[in-house]
Amino acid sequence: MCSVLGVSTGVQLYTGYNAVSDQHISRTSEDINRALDTLPATLSILDNQIITRRQESELIEILNYLFPAQHYNHSALLFADSTPLIRIDNQRSITNVPQWFQSLITIPEHIEKRMVNNNNYDVGIIEVSASSRWAYTKYWQLFSNTLISHLFLMLAGGCLIYIISKKHFASLQRLTTRAQNIDNLNQAPMPLPEESDIKTIVRAFNKLTYQLDVNFKNQANEAVKLREQAYLDPISGLGNRSFFIHQISSWLDESHKGGLALIQTTLISDYYEHKGYQAGDKLIKQIAARLNEVIIYNDATISRLSRDEFAVLIPNLSSEKLTLLGKMILKIFTNIERNSDIDSAITTDIGLVYNEARLTPSQLLTQLDNALTQAKLTPHESIALIKDPTSHDTLGKQQWKQLLEQAINEDLFQYKFQPATLENRSIYHYEVFTGIQKNKDFYSAGQFLGAIEDLKIGSWFDRHVIVTIINRLNADRTIGPFAINVTNSSIADPSFIRWLDKLLANNTQVASRLFFELQEISCIRNTDATSILCSTIKRHRFGVGIDNYGRHFQSLTYLKEINPDYVKIDYAYTYQLNDQTKSAVLSSICRTAHSLDIKAIATRVETETQLERLSDLFVSGYQGFITEKYTQLEKV
Repeated sequence: MCSVLGVSTGVQLYTGYNAVSDQHISRTSEDINRALDTLPATLSILDNQIITRRQESELIEILNYLFPAQHYNHSALLFADSTPLIRIDNQRSITNVPQWFQSLITIPEHIEKRMVNNNNYDVGIIEVSASSRWAYTKYWQLFSNTLISHLFLMLAGGCLIYIISKKHFASLQRLTTRAQNIDNLNQAPMPLPEESDIKTIVRAFNKLTYQLDVNFKNQANEAVKLREQAYLDPISGLGNRSFFIHQISSWLDESHKGGLALIQTTLISDYYEHKGYQAGDKLIKQIAARLNEVIIYNDATISRLSRDEFAVLIPNLSSEKLTLLGKMILKIFTNIERNSDIDSAITTDIGLVYNEARLTPSQLLTQLDNALTQAKLTPHESIALIKDPTSHDTLGKQQWKQLLEQAINEDLFQYKFQPATLENRSIYHYEVFTGIQKNKDFYSAGQFLGAIEDLKIGSWFDRHVIVTIINRLNADRTIGPFAINVTNSSIADPSFIRWLDKLLANNTQVASRLFFELQEISCIRNTDATSILCSTIKRHRFGVGIDNYGRHFQSLTYLKEINPDYVKIDYAYTYQLNDQTKSAVLSSICRTAHSLDIKAIATRVETETQLERLSDLFVSGYQGFITEKYTQLEKV
């Protein structure tokens, strides 16, 4: 529309200029013709060589009448031989037209001469110079009126087009926003607009979004099936022996403090023998369901090791609670035995191991077998506990609480930082590991986190660490990014989320240099609280990560809801990469994260061989001793 109006304006102004110029000339010609009708009889006196003053005055008056001063710069009468007789000059400046317009547009004055003839005799000459003042005035009026009218038309047309196109623009804006967030699968289908052309595009977008969602779910389900094949007992739905051993390895590397239980029962074999395989399978599923109901610890691992053996691992569990748990498990089997109609003698034995030493998985499994053997030797109790006699750590829960309070009040915390490195060897972040230094004793987080979670005081600890790290980031803009682990008890604490919301709102300047790392179990068992916390963190543009990714057998579709920046792969998948089945599982769960543009970071990478194998399995980065030794910083 602007182009059309621009061309129209140009044409009108050009045509108007020519018309005014032609009118300027034709007006002069008309005035001279009128003068030639009037002057001949009067100019007969020009035959005389001398004229009187009165005659000269009459001629001047006639010339002023015929050629007004406002239209002519000068008018003159000459004898037939071009001898000057009378000349009237009327030079006037043009005051009603802007000077810039006169400089831009040139309209020259028009000079014209005519012979005056009387009775076929040439008696004199009329010479006039038509002023361009009139032409400038006319053309300025035309110019300004044309511009004003076209600007009005342009404005009115623009408003009309805006009103007509407003719906189109709104649909296109929604379409653009959806295109920018096409990788976000948590989106409802777009409503169909009224415009037929855009409606086709919206249908295509909705179909594409739906297909992406289906592909992600299929990929997540494929990853779950691969994990189940490698690590799941198909009957009970619990982890198998291989999964349990890997979880023990991971736990021993993290904290090595906690309890284990090995359960062996003759009930299952008797069911299979007397009631058949269908009844035996049903019994195994019943036992698994009851174990999951009773063992409510977030980080517990329950596995079926063989036909009649079950095992349990609970990190950071006290020996007292382990003993209590053994009795509860025994009660499960006792109740099932009472409700069965098997006549043969049924025995259930439970071996318990409380560990605080850094042992190997095989050493720990040997202790479990020894505890089970002891339980069988005391049939009147059926439970035996082996407690690690080498432990130097005998603090109870209340002592840990007092130590934590003292550490917060006296600032006894020390921080170590381990880098997480991307494929291009750039540092993605430094994970913060917190310990307590009291006199000559050093307590790592793995030693006291269990007590913190038991006492539900994780928010004390988390608040202190978060404030300390944020203060350090504010004080030094060259450090970071850091990743802070958040305890499960803090995630379930609404007051902690409100506190964190206010803190982050006041410190958005460090958002790009701080991540918050959550345990995968929180995403599965505390989904609503975890979603609220993640929304709070991301609203202020801080980062979110998931630790122990893939440890649990639930679906990985929680990634769509949480949408973290990165996940850290559970150690069970990065250990023994020569196993093709385990490599396939690792590749599948990494590909699931990769499809949502989430970085997958392998943990505890210690050798170049591990690094080379991981580079082929959709792993975005790695963390461990191979990247860099822990960096000790001074107390904050």
